[in-house]
Parts: sequence; structure tokens; C-alpha cells
Amino acid sequence: MIGLERINLEPLISFVLQRQKEDGCFAPCPSLPSTVADTFYALGILSALGSLGPGLDLFSRLDKEKLLAFIKEHESIRKSLPLRIRFFLVEIGRYISEDKSTYVDHCEDISAAKMVSYENYYYLGRLTSGKKTGIQVKELDLSACTCRDVYYFVLSFPEIARSRAGEIVDWLRECQNCDGGFGFFPGTTSYIEYCDYSLSALAVLKKRPTHSAQVERYIRYCQTGAGGFSRSSKAAPFLEASFHAVHALLDL
Repeated sequence: MIGLERINLEPLISFVLQRQKEDGCFAPCPSLPSTVADTFYALGILSALGSLGPGLDLFSRLDKEKLLAFIKEHESIRKSLPLRIRFFLVEIGRYISEDKSTYVDHCEDISAAKMVSYENYYYLGRLTSGKKTGIQVKELDLSACTCRDVYYFVLSFPEIARSRAGEIVDWLRECQNCDGGFGFFPGTTSYIEYCDYSLSALAVLKKRPTHSAQVERYIRYCQTGAGGFSRSSKAAPFLEASFHAVHALLDL
């Protein structure tokens, strides 16, 4: 956790908590209403930072009853939501409740005989505990992928990924730029979320980036004076970018 310990933790914690709204959930900025995604990102950050030591009991600052009410309010519209948001709702419930079945979504409305992205395949697997069969995905083609695609492929198909580890690792390492960050594929601009996807995929394959110190420096430079992280050193900070920064530093 050296990477996390080198960032300014207190400003980041303040940045997150300033985005908590009256409904107990979190918003992209203090002036906007709360969202499912920002609440997921905020809880993910607080959970990761809380793991640094017993003195950081950050979940004690949350109103868990309000958070539970928030996710249950979405039950009636669940089937109309993207799988990503449905997954976030279930994860929010797991973050705040000892009863992991507080909020479940077995995706009974999702047809098994369909082609989905690697990301949605991953969400379906997590939501249904791998019981959804017949879902199809395209074969991994690195010439037509982004780091995000590769990340979800590696998570969903670890055995296949290990059998192709050489080419996947080489491709991911080629995504690292001279500024230390990673682009969405080789030769593209660095962004913090692609640092996260690339480092996470490499970690699953038990490999490291070619230049570990440089990517850590790139991530730390994305922390702003407000405490949160931005997608790049010249952008505004948001909970999503901060979540990716913390997750990437954990992988380092």
C-alpha cells in the first residue's frame, strides 16, 4: 500500500465526504444531486482508505439506513437500468450491510442467448454468481480493444488470459506513455482510468508495468488542490477519477 500512503489522504477524504447529500448518497459535485455511480465510487474509495489502518473508520460517517433506502428505491426501475448501474446497486448494498443478500439482482430478465461486451459479461457473472449460461462474447482481438475491454476480459476469462499472457502483457505495456500514464490503447493520450484498467489487468496476470515509478508519479500528479483526483493533470477532480486513482495505487 506504499502508493496509497504517499498521497494526501485527509484532503481526499474531505473531498469525498463533501459530496455526501441529505439522502446519504454521493454526488459528482456538491451542487448536484446524488447518483448511483458516484455513491459506488465514494464507498469504494472509503473502503480502500479504511483498509490502511484501524484509525480510519470512515464508514462510521455514513447513514446506512438512508443508503439502504436509496438502493431499494431503484427496485421498481431495476430492469430499465444499464447492467453497470445494477451491479453498482448490489455492491453498495454489500459495502454497507453485513447481510450480503440485502439487495440482490439475479438478472432474470436478461436473455442468455445474446452477445454482450466483456464488461457486461463480467457484471452478469458477478450478479448471478456465474449461473447465467449461454451468454456470448467475441474472441479477444487486441487490434480492436481498449484497456477497459482487456481488463474485463482478463477478469472474466482468467484461464484464457493466462494462456495468452505474453501478448496481452506486451500490449498493455505498450499502452504506457512517456508521461508514465496509460492510454486506452497504444499511442493514445494517458488518462487515470486507463492506468487503473491496465494495472489491474497486469496484476491479475501477476505482472507489473515496465515503468512502475513513472505511473505512480503520473497518478499522484493527478491529485488536485481540492483533494480529489482528475482524469489527467489538467482536468477537474471527480469521484470516478478518484476511485480509479485509489484502485490503481492499490495495484501498485
